[in-house]
Amino acid sequence: MTPAIHIKETYTNQNSFHIYFSHTGTHKYKNIPKELQTIIQLKAERHEFAGKDTDILHIEQATDKGIGHIVILGLGDEAVHEVKNIRNQISKAVHLARNVKALEIVVHIGTYGKDVQTIVEGVLIGDYSFDTFKGKESQKKHPHVNNVYIETSETAEVKKAVEKGINTASALLLTRDMVNTPASHLHPETLVNYAKEIEKKAQGKVDVTVLNEQECKKLGMGAFLGVAQGSERKPAFIVLHYKGSGTKKFAFVGKSITFDSGGLSLKPSEGMMDMKIDMAGGAAVLGVFDYLASQKPLVSTFSDVYGVLPACENMPSGKAMKPGDVVTAMNGKTVEVLNTDAEGRLALADALVYAETVLKADYIIDMATLTGACMVALGNDLAGLFSNDDAFEKKYAVSAGLAGDDYWRMPLHSAYLAHMKSTIADLKNISTVRYGGAITAAIFLKEFIKKAKWMHIDIAGPAHSDKNGASGWGVLSVIYFLEPITKV
Repeated sequence: MTPAIHIKETYTNQNSFHIYFSHTGTHKYKNIPKELQTIIQLKAERHEFAGKDTDILHIEQATDKGIGHIVILGLGDEAVHEVKNIRNQISKAVHLARNVKALEIVVHIGTYGKDVQTIVEGVLIGDYSFDTFKGKESQKKHPHVNNVYIETSETAEVKKAVEKGINTASALLLTRDMVNTPASHLHPETLVNYAKEIEKKAQGKVDVTVLNEQECKKLGMGAFLGVAQGSERKPAFIVLHYKGSGTKKFAFVGKSITFDSGGLSLKPSEGMMDMKIDMAGGAAVLGVFDYLASQKPLVSTFSDVYGVLPACENMPSGKAMKPGDVVTAMNGKTVEVLNTDAEGRLALADALVYAETVLKADYIIDMATLTGACMVALGNDLAGLFSNDDAFEKKYAVSAGLAGDDYWRMPLHSAYLAHMKSTIADLKNISTVRYGGAITAAIFLKEFIKKAKWMHIDIAGPAHSDKNGASGWGVLSVIYFLEPITKV
């Protein structure tokens, strides 16, 4: 259940959960009733609320006049406040509203009328929780918000921004649902079903092609099929296509290992517990296409937008790929597989070749929960981004900043490729040197790109956390990359 979003120029129900904004040092709370100004000022001083971009002031039962909850959200310096801070703060406030079982929220947007899309996104993200496997009693403890009223004029532009916000947030939350779903309930064929549902929803704007095992074999996808061969579940190579209005072709490739046991290079049990998330890249691709399915043709630089999901499980069995085996990728390069737990790069290798040579993509982003080494380097909050084109990365940086998809650009240090040369094949799938694992994984992938402008984004850290579950990292930034955020 998601809350209904309403547009209302004025709202007087005092028993609702009211949200206002403030900036660093101003303490000028616009649109708040005069009888509350003094008490809010006193509360702000008592709790050292300074309006910083992480500050939240919560006042319960502010007066004896029946006013329920008031929340003041800090947004930092008024001159430099960021879109992502509005989204994050609104999200926190709505989560707080759920904790106090508030069923109705009023957002007094004041001077933030241009940020309606962002506010709607924050509302829906804040209301989200993954309840699929929880019992009714557990769900009752934290009921969802029923109605959210955005206090502003109901113009055509505002309506459009609200619709955009609902569609972008829905795409993000679909991705989070998929990544949060356990591997007992999500398999390669499940991702196929999601893609087909998106195709149905799109009513002709998105078409889906699914290549089966035999079709992949005919194309020479030996690297992808090598990963898949240990599982009883059949692989599926899923391709989505959206027709745009520009001149260049763009492909979004997502690692789609629905469960990664490590194969015969078996992971320790602790390292295996979260491996349902190894399809987070593919889930992000499906989230983006869920958004595209709801849109009219994009006014963007791309004539075609493709999504590519090499979907399979990495499992140990008598059929599984063995350490020391050699596989041949779609571009003819051979790979000595020394560690079957370095499987994501094998599946992505064939997907990248397909995106560039079959789909003729001019620009490619691949997104993957690829290496623990990236988490060692950057922690849990930052993705690692590698690119062969500076202008491509700079354009993406703008959309990532709006989305709050934080990353750090990493070097494609070509000298490290020497550590991945094999004596019996063209490449090894792991380096002989212990360090720089995120870089060597990216360097390996670069061997499967010829001329396309390409970015590899390792989302192993920010894709999921024990506390909050799946984040949906990458969905909003790619959507904004394809179509800039709506401003009223």
